[in-house]
Amino acid sequence: MVKAVKGVVIECDTSVKQIILGLNEKSHFIIEDLDDTHIFVDAGCIDQLREDIDQILNENTYKVEDPK
Repeated sequence: MVKAVKGVVIECDTSVKQIILGLNEKSHFIIEDLDDTHIFVDAGCIDQLREDIDQILNENTYKVEDPK
């Protein structure tokens, strides 16, 4: 018997993939880890995943303040 799963393939660099793998430890949304730059995830988790990745990347971005 064949089982079909609805999902989305995400293409990303290895650093973002490591962030996604870390997020997966608490949410378990990854269906299949395909290769170094591709992950197959549950389609229902895409919006939350985007928000979480954006938040983490913004927290880890170096911001230069203009000295006045």
